[in-house]
Parts: sequence; C-alpha cells; structure tokens
Amino acid sequence: MSEYNNTIAFWKRKPRDNDEQGKKYPNYTGKMTVEGKAKDVSLWVNMRALEKRKENDTDMNGKIQDPYQPKGN
Repeated sequence: MSEYNNTIAFWKRKPRDNDEQGKKYPNYTGKMTVEGKAKDVSLWVNMRALEKRKENDTDMNGKIQDPYQPKGN
C-alpha cells in the first residue's frame, strides 16, 4: 500500500434505486490514503451557472471521512 500513500482517486457517482428524492448526493466518490490510512472521500461540484455565483462561491466542495463500516461490524 505504500506505493499509493498520499493519493486520491474519484469515480463519478451513478444514481441508485434507493436514493432519496430531493437529497443532494455527491457528484464523485472515491478513496484516499494519507500516511497509510484509508479514507472515503466525497466531492460535490457547484452546478450553479457562473453568472449566478457569488464572488466567493467554490467550484467544488469535498468531505473526507473514515471508511464506511456497516452497523454490526
């Protein structure tokens, strides 16, 4: 795993049958490794038209968290 240390990879998220209508899901999800520790990552792309954005609006927002563990594990 050391060859992939401090790396990140994203995949475009596809809609799922169990997605809740109206909930904002990330546009991309992925994995990253920081100092040998695996993390899950999510990325949202600001889809608002450029002319409607405010001066400080970001192009993308992200979240880094510990890998998902199903309940009971």
